[in-house]
Amino acid sequence: MDERKISHMTVERITNISGLLEIEDIWHELEEEGKVYPFNTFEWVLNWWKYFGHGKNLEIIVVYEGTIPIGIAPFMITYFEKGLFAKRIKFIGSTNSDYLDFIVRSGYEKQFYTAIVDFLEKRIDSLTVLDLEHIPEDSEFFPYIMGSNLYYDYEVQDICPYIELPDTWEEYLEGLEGKFRRNLNYEVRRFFKEYDASFYVVRDFELVDRAMDTLINLHQKRWRQKHMPGVFYSKRIRDFHKDVAEDMFLKGELSLFELKDGVKTVASLLSYHVGGIRYYYISGYDIEYSKRSVGNIAVGLAIKHSIEEGDRVFDFLRGDEEYKRNWTSLKKRNMRFVASKPTFLGKLLCKCVIVENGIIKKIKDRFNG
Repeated sequence: MDERKISHMTVERITNISGLLEIEDIWHELEEEGKVYPFNTFEWVLNWWKYFGHGKNLEIIVVYEGTIPIGIAPFMITYFEKGLFAKRIKFIGSTNSDYLDFIVRSGYEKQFYTAIVDFLEKRIDSLTVLDLEHIPEDSEFFPYIMGSNLYYDYEVQDICPYIELPDTWEEYLEGLEGKFRRNLNYEVRRFFKEYDASFYVVRDFELVDRAMDTLINLHQKRWRQKHMPGVFYSKRIRDFHKDVAEDMFLKGELSLFELKDGVKTVASLLSYHVGGIRYYYISGYDIEYSKRSVGNIAVGLAIKHSIEEGDRVFDFLRGDEEYKRNWTSLKKRNMRFVASKPTFLGKLLCKCVIVENGIIKKIKDRFNG
């Protein structure tokens, strides 16, 4: 660990896994005291580093006011990524996390972001670029970094549909397009009439591993039928998600739904539940039941469950896929934000990252289209 003073603030650098483990309690405390997403919880970050941290350096920044921890910047360092001759300061979890941001104790935003920007101004040299992916457009970081001495640029990276949940399921249904609402009601009634149907949340830790295997198999079978790799295409990715699921279950932040016909799971939906928001991460369904719309039934019943639990938001996360438009018209954006020294080389590095983002976005748009 490395500590330095910024005015009355203390900035601590965590550069190894033992240092990360030492601040677990601090991380959890700040999760309780500020806004957090599933993808910057301690459990997600620790597991992500375990499976994907090879070849990267930890650069986690903890800011204290006196003895009070007021925020964490979950950074890492990458080198020569995608052929760009530069060092990048990035969020841990970049590329396969949906929302990434700083974790800040409520009421200490000004102190924290001022300290972080001061740190970055001193840390970024001529061959270093700050490259923040999947950072929500309403992040409170932006006014501070935009007022710094660094050059910056940004571009939309993700579209993220979400539902502002009403008080009742009936009220939500009334807001849906008429034909889709009627079809959904019909398919739910038919499935529960014609099959030995049940829908429930996995509540036994001993069943999480089995339920994750079922989800993975359902998801992969469907995507392989389309001659696509699917999300869980490698053992490393599968093991990562299974470990995260178990850790988030123990923390009370996992919701794994299953739609069954008797003992057979015909649709599965993985979500995380943090701060009164349900984050719908991924799902899978049995292609033999596709004509019974089991995928839509599972999503609809998960939304219904969220309303009954008193959730404020059901978040579909990144990706503006067509099916999500049946459920909501509300959307927010994630940004790709870059910053560097205000030199010719620094500006060129930022431009290269923005071009890279545009190319990736076009590929994703073509795939989703």
